[in-house]
Amino acid sequence: MQKGAIKAVVLTVIFFVAVGVFSMMTNHVNEDLTTEMKNATLPVITLESSEQEVNELYGYRTKMNAASMRDTITPIGKDRKLPVTIQTYETSVDAISYEIRSLDGERLIANADVNSYDEKKGTIKAELEIQNLLQEGEEYLLLINLESGNDVIYYYTRIVEMPNAHVDESLKFVKEFHNTTFNSETSGTLSTYMEKTTGDNTTLQFVSLNSSLKQLAWADFNGEQLTTPVPSIKEITDTYNVIVLDYVVTSIGEGGESEYYNVEEYYRVRYTSSRMYLLNFERRMNQIFRGENASFFDNYIELGIRSGNVEYQANETGTTVAFVQEGELWSYNETENTLAKVFSFRGYEGIDNRENYGEHDIKIVRIDEAGSLDYIVYGYMNRGNHEGEVGIEVNHYDSLSNTNEELAFISSDKAYEVMKSELGQMMYVTEGGELYLMVDGSVYGIDLSTLEMKELIKGLDKEIYAVSESDRYFAWTKDSQNGQSDTISLINFSSEKTFTITEGSGKYVKPLGFMGDDFVYGVANAADVSTEAAGNVIFPMYQIKILDVSSDTPSVLKTYEKNGYYVSGVDIEDYTMYLNRIQYNGTAYVDADQDMIMNREGDGNKIVSIVSSSSDSKETRFEISLPENVGEKAPRLLTPRETILEQDRTLTLEDKGGNGKYYVYVKGDVVYTTDQVAGAITKANEKMGVVVGEDQEYIWKRSRDAIKPALSDIAVGAEDASSGSIAQCINAMLEKEGINISVSALIAGGETPKNILSNTMKDARILDLTGCSVEEVLYYVSCGNPVFAMTGSNEAVLVVGYDANNVIIFDSSSGNNFKQSITEADEVFKGAGNVFFTYLK
Repeated sequence: MQKGAIKAVVLTVIFFVAVGVFSMMTNHVNEDLTTEMKNATLPVITLESSEQEVNELYGYRTKMNAASMRDTITPIGKDRKLPVTIQTYETSVDAISYEIRSLDGERLIANADVNSYDEKKGTIKAELEIQNLLQEGEEYLLLINLESGNDVIYYYTRIVEMPNAHVDESLKFVKEFHNTTFNSETSGTLSTYMEKTTGDNTTLQFVSLNSSLKQLAWADFNGEQLTTPVPSIKEITDTYNVIVLDYVVTSIGEGGESEYYNVEEYYRVRYTSSRMYLLNFERRMNQIFRGENASFFDNYIELGIRSGNVEYQANETGTTVAFVQEGELWSYNETENTLAKVFSFRGYEGIDNRENYGEHDIKIVRIDEAGSLDYIVYGYMNRGNHEGEVGIEVNHYDSLSNTNEELAFISSDKAYEVMKSELGQMMYVTEGGELYLMVDGSVYGIDLSTLEMKELIKGLDKEIYAVSESDRYFAWTKDSQNGQSDTISLINFSSEKTFTITEGSGKYVKPLGFMGDDFVYGVANAADVSTEAAGNVIFPMYQIKILDVSSDTPSVLKTYEKNGYYVSGVDIEDYTMYLNRIQYNGTAYVDADQDMIMNREGDGNKIVSIVSSSSDSKETRFEISLPENVGEKAPRLLTPRETILEQDRTLTLEDKGGNGKYYVYVKGDVVYTTDQVAGAITKANEKMGVVVGEDQEYIWKRSRDAIKPALSDIAVGAEDASSGSIAQCINAMLEKEGINISVSALIAGGETPKNILSNTMKDARILDLTGCSVEEVLYYVSCGNPVFAMTGSNEAVLVVGYDANNVIIFDSSSGNNFKQSITEADEVFKGAGNVFFTYLK
């Protein structure tokens, strides 16, 4: 071979080797470190009641705190057989077993393996043989376990045997009512259930029995039911049942595109031998945003039928806006004309019930000028790396690379509703990468780069802290006794600076809340703060202040003070503050008419805002108003990928337990959490719900006996026969439970009636019902417990029975009972401040 030819061959070989090496180096440098979200894999279980499918259950990968798992309740028939259907979705099920426990999960009642079941085409049919160990009318926790390889998947529901609840008749009624709303020929028959038309008849988002019949029958909305709802039973009692239907409706939009809506219907039904009574009905409808071209017009993004309370943020120039709708986070960049579906459990192929399961929410923390986001997903994880877990996932979305990165995952063993009310009270991420969150009365700081955690504030309760809407500001009082503190501390998490607020000598201050990011607190004269005869602390605030805390030198924006009036607390809704006022009548502080303070600027200064419009078919709908018109072309849809984690980012916070919280459940959702039982009862009564303690025991229900004869075992013991009525009434309550002590001697030693009950009735929960109405406290009389009630500054009685129009009062001085109309008793108790105590064993 000639030298030239040899040289050419050598050069060719060298070239290809170099290309290969370069290619390897390039591929190494450009190695794809992102991935798509993993698909849902967990099976779904559906239960049956008299051949009717009920209670669709979703799986958990870890054992949950049993006391928090009260989403549904399943009736057990006389044959004690509970049919179950398991949709496996191609996940292998190697074994099935179940446990029956007390509601707090502490006591195992029974357990068994399910050895006989039929499996066909991804569906397993089985029957659970419920042992003859259940007490009729008592609720239990049912835990179903599916073994799949080395994993165990857990499913939860409550069960009860209550033959007089007529659950099957209630289910049949709900199904017929639901179907009739879609039938234009028969929908008129529903008028018999309608109430006075006082509701908003301009919206399809919320419809109730106070809406018009036309609204109930979907007005001019041309939609079709896409999915068949499986009823979720939320409460079973012998006086009413609560049933919820969740389903998807579809329609064709103005541009010919398919639209999808999540719909929830809530029924509270009472059975009688003569007819069914619909005590309450609500329907909520929310559009699933699809990002279709028709959603963008002029300077608006149409969100469609939904509530006006939109979680959204825009950058300073308004060129990028992020918003949350139906469990999804979207971001629109007007400059680039792109629309990113930043976070979603839903895929693009139809509506999968596992992906559409709505037990989570999203909080936008921050958006920068480039459109990058910090956000938090909290609740049940439908799919992905944490599928079947509950927790708080802190994420960063990089708009330039179109990727999501998980910064931390704080796991929880509590159901979404309970976790939301505890972990979700305050969550904030700083630009420096510090996460602040509150749980069990403590505020923690977590360094997201090292995952190091520190407890910053502890020993908080509802009365002594407040959080701004953005979670950026946190105010609290420390070293206070019953809220009596002369100093408020306030931290700005963004700057991590803290300052204090004082009002001078002889003044107490209390944090009340925030209007936006403006801080609201109350001022009371120390001399006015007192403990009344029953042992309650009275904190009458003569002055309310609104403070601008956005700078290092806070300034007072407004001071509220009206002679003769005091404020006991405030309720803040958007840019309106309602002041709950009281007056001193010479005997006690009593309720006065409410007042209000409005921030008239409101959203007026926002460059991006939420506006509403209307159409014939959709009625009221909501849009995002942008500063500039959107482009003529449809935005380019972006689907971010997930950054592959180099290390596990999971944290677990210690559950301290014993938080003393009361949870108000409505339709299976926790709508209110507090450590003040009276406030929980008032909210539950208003919302047609129930109050539940931390161990899932019922604290209060709307159901009670129609008539309760006077309790027969009420008498004052010899120890306090000649004492005042307060001591005598407390003594009679203790005597009923077999406790014989001198109450008057304890009061003389400085004890309060509430403390005496707490210290002596060790096996009972003492309930301070101050602020409740007579109607609300009668539930406890129905349970067989007397209710202590103040009638004057130093006089008290016991409520020991009732009928339709009267309460039965025990007069301790005479030892006799007498009847008083509920109206008259209400006036007497109001005049004394509505001070009530009772107990539950």
